[in-house]
Amino acid sequence: MKFLLDLLFRVVQLFTEPYFLVFLAVVIIALLKRKNKRKNLRIGVGFFAVLMIIFIGNGFLGKLTSGYLQKNYVSTVVTKNRAPQNPVIVVLGGGVVDFEHTEKLHTMSYSRMVTAYQLYHEYKTNNLPCKILISGKGRGHKSEAELFSENFKRMGVSDADIIKEDKSMNTYQNAKYSSKILQQMAPSDVYLVTSGFHMKRSMALFQTFGLNPVPQASDFIDTEITVFPNSYNAAFTFVMLKEVLGIWQVQLYNSLGLNG
Repeated sequence: MKFLLDLLFRVVQLFTEPYFLVFLAVVIIALLKRKNKRKNLRIGVGFFAVLMIIFIGNGFLGKLTSGYLQKNYVSTVVTKNRAPQNPVIVVLGGGVVDFEHTEKLHTMSYSRMVTAYQLYHEYKTNNLPCKILISGKGRGHKSEAELFSENFKRMGVSDADIIKEDKSMNTYQNAKYSSKILQQMAPSDVYLVTSGFHMKRSMALFQTFGLNPVPQASDFIDTEITVFPNSYNAAFTFVMLKEVLGIWQVQLYNSLGLNG
């Protein structure tokens, strides 16, 4: 059942892609014309596709989606006691880029790294213990966890304070494998660092595995309302709509007992 639902959600994701909508509309109109179906129906299909492309490309739908995904994480305040603690900062990988046979972290990963380091540094400045758990394998030869670790060490993070979870290939696995490590560590506090648009789904998955981390959004994305649709708005709207579908998927799977 889970396999079929996974397939269904992947198909639904296609309908958030402007190019797919254009292709689908052209195919439907061509089929209707070939079968001499009503002209009004063909016009209606074309009009609907154009309307969807406009809403995706002019930033309007992106604005709505951006607020839904990110508004709760803009002004997260971290309260730290001065008593000795055992906090763990969980950082989710943001992808690896292989350019000219050299693997580097995706641009998005660096904002996550900076946010995690700032939090880590605050604890260390107050002589409080703190660990960083890096979660992510990625699809490169070298894992996201390893690349993050190398960069953290250059920033001054002690090797003893770095924990690498280098098996996860997606957010579900990030939460699943990280939760196993955290349950063994029994930290006093858990902070979750990822991008703002990715936080809502990440929080839902970590809560699925019995954790309730403090969200620390590292970066935010938004669209600009424009008269004419553009690729910038379309790209970011597509990314955010996929996240919305992902959240619905998590909620559905939890209700059916398919997560865990």
